[in-house]
Amino acid sequence: MSEPKIPEKIEKRLRLKTLRKDLEPFACELLELACAGSRELWDELNSERLKADADFRRKFHELAHEGMFAAQERMAARIATGEPLDVSEELLFRAVADTVAWGMLGGQLCYARRIYKSQRQPDLSQSNFESVLRVARELREQDPGCMPLITDLTSFVQVGDIMSVSADRRTSFIEVKEGKHNKHVLDLAMFYEASGCEHFREIVEKTESPKTVKQMRRMLRQKARMTHLRDVMATGRAKDPDTGEEVRIPEPFFEMAIWDEALVNLTEKAKETQSWAYDVQGPIFLGAYAGDLASRGHMMFLMALSLEGDVEQDYQIIRLTDCMHVPLAPPVFSGALADEVKMDLVFGRMNVCVAVSIPRLIEVCEMAGMDVRYATRKELGRAKAAGVEPIVHRGKGLMFSLAGKETMLLAGVIFRALFHGQQPESVLRQYLENSDLLSSG
Repeated sequence: MSEPKIPEKIEKRLRLKTLRKDLEPFACELLELACAGSRELWDELNSERLKADADFRRKFHELAHEGMFAAQERMAARIATGEPLDVSEELLFRAVADTVAWGMLGGQLCYARRIYKSQRQPDLSQSNFESVLRVARELREQDPGCMPLITDLTSFVQVGDIMSVSADRRTSFIEVKEGKHNKHVLDLAMFYEASGCEHFREIVEKTESPKTVKQMRRMLRQKARMTHLRDVMATGRAKDPDTGEEVRIPEPFFEMAIWDEALVNLTEKAKETQSWAYDVQGPIFLGAYAGDLASRGHMMFLMALSLEGDVEQDYQIIRLTDCMHVPLAPPVFSGALADEVKMDLVFGRMNVCVAVSIPRLIEVCEMAGMDVRYATRKELGRAKAAGVEPIVHRGKGLMFSLAGKETMLLAGVIFRALFHGQQPESVLRQYLENSDLLSSG
């Protein structure tokens, strides 16, 4: 029997990639600051005390924010040198800032999606970074317990120049405007917003320069986005100013089945043996490769997958560190992995591959009581026309149903499975059982 042929484009995509080796000491320092500012309280920490003891909770957040802010200051000092960041530095800085942002959002994808607008983040050397940094420092002086995160540092926070969270977990988004002209435009925008007078807007459009009118419109959009976020986070319901859609975020917390623990065990085993470890969690396939296998273990992973199906058609596959390049995917630094393993992954001493098997997902869902059928061409076309991304398996879409409710398998379910450690069957089940409560966005 001949060996199955592995498509070159998939093999190339899973090859080991690494940050610049000499950055590791700096990366370790940033990771400690961003993720472990509250370390002195960890021996006393448990979910019940954090929930019941207000003083302890505030102290915990104050220390965590102190570390986060120190990490931001260390990155700001490097940016202030004026020397452009190389690819490795930018990836590292965005990963650290994203880790802080996910911590501030409590790891909630439903909120993260509201502040990502699918735009390209600005070049830090070309943005108004110095002005925003100055405001962030002023906010920190006024409220020493807060964490004012500069959004341009992140890969996905695209509302406001600063996302600030207080020690008692109040979140605000702040736009930084400087100069006489900006103040003039801001005054126009605020008067129009307060009055709602369309005649005033017509006067502005006739008497002000096209640049001023365009800037006023942009300010109004930014203000609408920040108001939308405030309302969503406070009430769980608001209209998205960009799409006009009603967004509803459910009040109850839906617990998803996860495979994080299996990943931790897998990476620890591979690190301990300086070899490899392999695991299957339902439709999730995991492979960790360390030592001499770090650079070629992905081929072993693909060969293992090929024993069960067609590598190109039956699986959705990533390297774990792809999360460093994908907005809305929590970076390696924010996960439950050991700090040493995190460094092994980003500096090329370990490679981890993850795949979702679509045939296994169908099997798991059917065993759990769901019905699965192929979507019609009309259903698939309707989904694409609506701007969503269906998963196409062997040329066809897939429909999953439970208790009279039905949904198409979309890329978002697989995204949660690959990058958020959630079992896709659990995501589908929660959606079908609670579709009246879940966010429309």
